[in-house]
Amino acid sequence: MWVRNGYGAVLWLCGLAGSGKSTIGKALYAEIHQRIPNVVYLDGDELRDLLGEYGYSKEERIEVALKRSKFAKFLSQQGLVVVVTTISLFDEIYKYNRATLQNYFEVYIECELQELIKRDQKGLYSKALRGEVKDVVGVDISFDKPCADMVVENTKKENLNSNIQKILKIFE
Repeated sequence: MWVRNGYGAVLWLCGLAGSGKSTIGKALYAEIHQRIPNVVYLDGDELRDLLGEYGYSKEERIEVALKRSKFAKFLSQQGLVVVVTTISLFDEIYKYNRATLQNYFEVYIECELQELIKRDQKGLYSKALRGEVKDVVGVDISFDKPCADMVVENTKKENLNSNIQKILKIFE
């Protein structure tokens, strides 16, 4: 149900860096956009650029995630469907979202850490494991696994379309 009681849906895709959440989120946005025109995609990194400079400590990550959630709420209240991709793997965020977002659907993109280290698109994990960078969720910042509405196991990088269809089938 894309719009309910005047609120657009908020599809919150969360997972560790490299888990595939942006790839899935972009494809999900494109699929929804074929069905309805009033959909917006908010990527974690791109939204950070809009919000300005924030650090990556757990506290700073929570602060940015709360701003992201408030922005999603603002858009949803106008009847827009919002697809959000973000790390934001903290209980404070899950609780806040469930308490404040109408028509909220949470998807956890799960991927084993060993696979993330193999993928390591940005060199983030290898640098963190060597002690060259800090504040990496899953390495030196612990995370809270969500009790999400849906879990997409993406360790083996299943067929992208299959993952999108699974999300749409459960959501609709």
